[in-house]
Amino acid sequence: MSIENEKTIEVYRKNANKYLANTIEYDNIYPEKVKQKREKLEKFIKKNIELLPKGSKIFEIGSADGLNAKYIQSLGYDVTASDIAEDFINEIKKKGVKTIKFNVLEDEFIEKYSAVFCWRVFVHFTKEDALKVLQKTYDVLKKDGLFIFNAMNCEIKETSEEWVDFSNEFHMGTERYYKYFSKSELDDIITRIGYQIFDFHKEGGESNNKWLVYVLKKKDTIYNKK
Repeated sequence: MSIENEKTIEVYRKNANKYLANTIEYDNIYPEKVKQKREKLEKFIKKNIELLPKGSKIFEIGSADGLNAKYIQSLGYDVTASDIAEDFINEIKKKGVKTIKFNVLEDEFIEKYSAVFCWRVFVHFTKEDALKVLQKTYDVLKKDGLFIFNAMNCEIKETSEEWVDFSNEFHMGTERYYKYFSKSELDDIITRIGYQIFDFHKEGGESNNKWLVYVLKKKDTIYNKK
């Protein structure tokens, strides 16, 4: 695990309650905007998760408030949510979702899954961290399993990485590490691991290109992972 990710995890462990409170406050100020974003995300989740048989086991990395895990569970799937901060874990459990404390960079998966979902988490991974996570998720997926994740697009930034806090709903009072990827950079890692890019699009921001959104499928072909 990189020092950047280690320091960022510590910020979340200490300030997850502030993150949750600010999110609720923001939701109350901009209810229509939040509703539209939520509906768009749930439409995307439903479109891809429902490619899998009902009851399939799905793991979420970095579940935060647990809304995504709860929605996936409502579609008829066996969901395990996870996070590294106790306040997040307690919040998820309130929603009736199976939850574990889990650091994907250090902890090992104990069973196979049909899909792994990872939303707004790659923003805190260095390139080396991202490579490790992509490899671990590939190894834990069943045949034809899906890995669904997004990463922030470096095209919107003048730097590829920075330490920053925000003034919006993600304000925590402490800077944490953010990494911005290019599509070509991620595509190279994805190809080396052996994933098939099943679906891809950009979304968010003024130019609709803030986020790189991937749906990957585990292929049978074994690549030479150099």
